[in-house]
Formats: sequence, C-alpha cells, structure tokens
Amino acid sequence: MPLAVEISGLLGVFIVLMGAWGVLAPSRITDLANRFGSKGGLWFAAGIRLVLGFALWFAAPQSRAPLLLQVLGVAAIIAAVVIPFMGVDRFKAMIGWWAKLSTTSQRAWSLVAVAFGAVVLWALLPAAT
Repeated sequence: MPLAVEISGLLGVFIVLMGAWGVLAPSRITDLANRFGSKGGLWFAAGIRLVLGFALWFAAPQSRAPLLLQVLGVAAIIAAVVIPFMGVDRFKAMIGWWAKLSTTSQRAWSLVAVAFGAVVLWALLPAAT
C-alpha cells in the first residue's frame, strides 16, 4: 500500500474520531480548539491541511474515487496556503465562533466531520474490479 494512501487513511480515521468526539462531548472539543488559538496553532492547522492535501492528491490514482480525492486534496492545499494569511486574530475569531455555537450546532458540524472522514476512508478503498 503506497505511503500516501496510508497517511490519508490515518488522517481519515483521525477526522472521524475527532468528529465523533465532537458529537459526544462538544465542550471538550471546544476546550481543545481554544488551546490552538495561537501562532503555533495556526501553523499546525495549516500543516495538517497541507499533509492531508498532498496525501489525498497522491493517493487518488489508487482509489475508487480519484477525482473526488484530487478535488479534496486541492481544497485542503488551498486552505493550508490561505490559513497563514488569515493571521492569528482571525484564526482566534474562527475558534471563538465555534465556541459560541450552541451544543446542537457543534454536534451537527461534528457530524459533518464524521461524514467527511468516512467519505475519505470509503474513497481510499481500492477500486472495484
């Protein structure tokens, strides 16, 4: 199995688990997100998206949904490039926006993360022959 597929799979599992955690304990995810409201957190967020983007791009040819993974990979790379230009204040504002959401809204967005991670994992399965 190529390294890009393995990295994409690990990140997909991570996304599903973080989303599930957000569904079950939204206040805990908010506490965790607040810890990343710094310059280091901003660069970490950009780095994770960059790794995910390139991993999805390079995993795409071996997947069952290559176009989907390429589109998601490009979107993640664009997000990784844009995040540092936002600046720490806007980054903190985004985290603050999340923290102010109702518990129901936080759970709904967390379900979106679970679905996103599940789609990535499904797409990484080998193409049906």
